[in-house]
Amino acid sequence: MGEFEAGALSPLALSILELLDERPMHPYEMASTMRERHHDEFIRLNFGTLYHTVDALEGKGWIVPSEREKEGRRPERTIYKLTDPGRGALTQTLGELLRQPVREYPHFVAGLMFMHHLEAREAAEHLTQRAALLDAKVEKLTGILKELGGRGYTRLSLIELEHKIAMLDAERKWVRKLEREITEGKLDWKVGIEPGHKELRGAHGSSKH
Repeated sequence: MGEFEAGALSPLALSILELLDERPMHPYEMASTMRERHHDEFIRLNFGTLYHTVDALEGKGWIVPSEREKEGRRPERTIYKLTDPGRGALTQTLGELLRQPVREYPHFVAGLMFMHHLEAREAAEHLTQRAALLDAKVEKLTGILKELGGRGYTRLSLIELEHKIAMLDAERKWVRKLEREITEGKLDWKVGIEPGHKELRGAHGSSKH
């Protein structure tokens, strides 16, 4: 694969390579297939970005035009196929994504880090609302999972949906537990290390700047 760097592929680029590993397609068919499989729940998808990514992958030699399709008065469509270097990029990236945890910076964690700047009651109310939104998201994705399963998709082809539902379910349970602890006064609403805990201050280096 030469200069290919593992992890450099965007989720959209990965999805394009994955679809072309199934069969040659033109970009419109790629987009419609992604939407049919609800990949847009995980991938930011619009035609401008899709065509830009197709051009970039073609520039790397990972996909190439295989034929051109013409239907009536519609503009001619280029059908692309995956090359051997493209398949290598796909398999290397997939291996890296499955094997190597990547540091992420979710917005929710930033909210938790600094929620002590709110009143405890206010923070609890926001968490209650978050839990309700998570309920709705889990219900929506569970419905999609059942719909696609009913249309003949295998569990393996829907495993990312199963993972997402499991993660959201765990989060909503944790959020509700945290909200209860705040509401019941079980979470001390103060930050930092107690003044008398010299051992902790020393361990964290807080006495030095």
